[in-house]
Amino acid sequence: MSPHSEHIRKKAERLTHDFSSEQWQRAPEGKWSAALIFEHLLLTFSATTKGTLKTMKTGRPYCREATWRDRMATFIVTDLGFFPSGKKATQQTSPTGQFGEDLLRRFNDALVAMDATLADAEHRFGSRTRLLDHPILGPLTAEQWRRFHRVHADHHFRQVAARAKQTTLTKAAA
Repeated sequence: MSPHSEHIRKKAERLTHDFSSEQWQRAPEGKWSAALIFEHLLLTFSATTKGTLKTMKTGRPYCREATWRDRMATFIVTDLGFFPSGKKATQQTSPTGQFGEDLLRRFNDALVAMDATLADAEHRFGSRTRLLDHPILGPLTAEQWRRFHRVHADHHFRQVAARAKQTTLTKAAA
């Protein structure tokens, strides 16, 4: 597994190893719970896997030419590690609460599948080839996809940690 995917897996495990049902479900008004955040991440991994498999099936990258704006946005996210807040998830990656008790296992399965698929595509097309378009960043290489998912997951893990801390503080005050 790539270092980026391993980072995501380990951080998710550390963050949730002793989560209660309440911590998985608690969220501020109008915000996603930890369960919904993990579902969203799972869906983003699955979308990347699906797109990469389409690239592999067609035998050519499934993306457009990168623009100057794409390159700048990609640099900001994948190289600087800055993930802007306030962007709405696509319909394809918006959580619905469809996953139950085995959410963390399915999250890890989707992460491993994405990692393996990106490695296969990178081996086939080369490390410099942009494989498929991200809806905001534009066309990305396999390594840029890995970095994107790491930065994206870390962004959401900070939200999960804040919700867990709030649950702990609420219990301590009671």
